[in-house]
Amino acid sequence: MRKKVTKEKIWRTLQLERDLQHKIQEFNLEAGSLVLVKNSVIEMSADRKMKPRYLGPIVVVRKLRRDAYILAELDSSVWQNRVAAFRVISYLSRKKIDFTREVQGLLDVSEEDLKELVAGREEIPLENTDAITNL
Repeated sequence: MRKKVTKEKIWRTLQLERDLQHKIQEFNLEAGSLVLVKNSVIEMSADRKMKPRYLGPIVVVRKLRRDAYILAELDSSVWQNRVAAFRVISYLSRKKIDFTREVQGLLDVSEEDLKELVAGREEIPLENTDAITNL
């Protein structure tokens, strides 16, 4: 009986993989790729039918190691928050944007600010209220 149940589990797992092979995709997006970002803000709202499900097209500035992206709008403004990879899907474009130094110079953010976004911002500790009042 135990062998029969184990065999059935393996068969069902393989069947599930076959059924979902076209739905589960991992996009390997590089700098300059055009993407769409899932609008997760509207998921629980009552009027979500009337709002856009995806935002974009948006340009990938950098891919981070922990499955996140730094993105920029087409008007060169850079998003200040990192976006998780599960929210990003590839945009089917006719051609790819070459993300050269000149294009990066057109972004609405300096190289130091971009490095700070990649590294992640440090929060101001609550006990350090002098730093908050000096802002």
